[in-house]
Amino acid sequence: MMTTPAYEVIVECPQCGIEFRDWIRNSINLSLGEAWTDDDIEEAFSVTCPECGHRESTDGLLVEMPIR
Repeated sequence: MMTTPAYEVIVECPQCGIEFRDWIRNSINLSLGEAWTDDDIEEAFSVTCPECGHRESTDGLLVEMPIR
């Protein structure tokens, strides 16, 4: 399984109600050797309102971890 490309979404902020555009991914496969920090992963699976700063995680995400 590969890391899915980021794609643009339109979001309505549940905090302040404005509509904005942001980018998310459906999955990240950490076993491919790509360097992902915890901050990168959080950013890939959340959106942040440019108006009020509210951050909302997306649902239904799959993150594959390498087997150790």
